[in-house]
Amino acid sequence: MQLNKNTLTIFYKLLHDSLFMALIFFILALIGEAILPGIIVSHIGFSKIVFFVMVNILLIKLIAKKITPDQIDQTLPPETPNLKKIIPPLITLDALLFLNNQLGMNIFLNLFFLLICGAIVYFSYKILFD
Repeated sequence: MQLNKNTLTIFYKLLHDSLFMALIFFILALIGEAILPGIIVSHIGFSKIVFFVMVNILLIKLIAKKITPDQIDQTLPPETPNLKKIIPPLITLDALLFLNNQLGMNIFLNLFFLLICGAIVYFSYKILFD
């Protein structure tokens, strides 16, 4: 069965949308698992989500090979995301999840872990952006 270029383009765009939704679901599942440990793993499992994302990526690659480059709309210039608005909420969420996981530990051990995590974040930032 031979599919025409328009059908392949529609499948390609739908797979991109489903990949975006699957990644958002995966991120929300990770946050839910951090807040209530065991709630996602006992019902769905991360392996099923990862398998779905991997199959989706494989299908996107297979369909992209069949679509010629002139079928993909490249008239829009690439957008540069504005990370200044999203970084503070992400850091706050990360800190809250980290502190939630460390509630049962000694306060000095928590401070030690916080300093180590801060150093890792600082040096990772220096390596990646300098």
